[in-house]
Amino acid sequence: MTGSEVTDAYGSQAGDVANMLGTVVSAEDPDRIMIESWANTVSGTILDIGSGTGRWSGHLAELGHTIAGFEPVEQLVEIARRAHPDVQFRLASIDDLVGSEERWSGILAWYSLIHLGPDKLPDVLTTLRRVLEDGGTALISFFSGPRLEAFSHPVTTAYRWPMEHMTRALEQAGFEVTGQHWDPSALHAVVTARADSGR
Repeated sequence: MTGSEVTDAYGSQAGDVANMLGTVVSAEDPDRIMIESWANTVSGTILDIGSGTGRWSGHLAELGHTIAGFEPVEQLVEIARRAHPDVQFRLASIDDLVGSEERWSGILAWYSLIHLGPDKLPDVLTTLRRVLEDGGTALISFFSGPRLEAFSHPVTTAYRWPMEHMTRALEQAGFEVTGQHWDPSALHAVVTARADSGR
C-alpha cells in the first residue's frame, strides 16, 4: 500500500481510531513504564512520528519533555491539537523528513511503522536515522511473528516482522540495537536503538 492509501484509510476512520485509542494515557496503560523510562534518557527534543490522537505526545509533555508530533492524517491532527493545545502537532509524514535539516534527540515510533512492508521499511528507517542526532535513540514498537507477513489490521493492511529481520533492518540503516522485547503470545514487540555515530 502507498502512504496516501494508509492516510486515506485512517482519515476515513479517524473517529473510530480516536474512540479506540483515546486522547490521554490512562494510569493503567501497560506501555507507560517503557515509554516514560525511555523518554527520561533523552536529553533533547523528541519526535513522536505518527502521533495519532496525540496521547503519548501530550503525556510526555505533561511530564516535562520537549516533544513534537508528526501525523499525516488531518482529522487526527485536529483531535490532537484540541486535546493537547500546548503541544506542537504538525500535519506531516515521514516523507516530509526526507531532506529536512531538523534533527531530533529521540524518536518515538509507537506502532507507526506497522503498515510498512519490506519495500518501504528500509528507506523509512534510513530517513529516521538521518534526522536523529548521533547518539540519539529511537523507541519503536511493531507487530512481530515467526515470519514476515501481511495481515488484516482493523484499519488497513499491516505487517508482522520477525525480531531478527527488524533488528537487521535497523542495523543496516545505521542504528545500534540496544534493547529488544517480544512477547510471542501477544505478537507485540519493542526495540530501542541508538544512532550509530560511525554511520
